[in-house]
Amino acid sequence: MAEEKTKPKEDERSVEEMFQELNQLLAAMEDENATLEQSFANYEKGMKLVQACKARIDGVEKKVQLLSSDGTLQDFT
Repeated sequence: MAEEKTKPKEDERSVEEMFQELNQLLAAMEDENATLEQSFANYEKGMKLVQACKARIDGVEKKVQLLSSDGTLQDFT
């Protein structure tokens, strides 16, 4: 539980940090000594990270689209 308190939430981490954690989860899942339960827990955690990354990237993409369409910087709402 202490790890959760010191680890930033997905929305506070950069996409790069989330990708790094995804790579670590993938490596753990590829470990032949990993149990099925460990692999499934890592899979669930990874899917949550993928969703968080997708949301962050989609938000940036929408901001870029708004910027390029009229030449002004507007937050997507």
